[in-house]
Amino acid sequence: MPIFKWVEEIENIYENLIENAKKESLEDIEKLNASLEKDIEKKNHNNQEIINSALKTLSKEVNEKSLKFGESISKLCNKIEKNYYENKEGLMNLIFEKLGFDF
Repeated sequence: MPIFKWVEEIENIYENLIENAKKESLEDIEKLNASLEKDIEKKNHNNQEIINSALKTLSKEVNEKSLKFGESISKLCNKIEKNYYENKEGLMNLIFEKLGFDF
């Protein structure tokens, strides 16, 4: 019967259209996914560069301040040692006096 043949052809065309639409949609989704992955990789790379730059700057600042702190500590130690030797006798006399060893 020609009408059934015609209906079968319409069904085949409909199934082909649905299948083609699915394939096109899947291709579009895969393209979008690939594009998004590239964007994410690019943003991650940019973020890593920013982090590396910040860490490098921070490391440089910490090293500079650490050197300054070391120099300050060294100067203070030298100053304390100098003051100790300059006042050693007076300190000893003061300690003996406080302990009650007045000679």
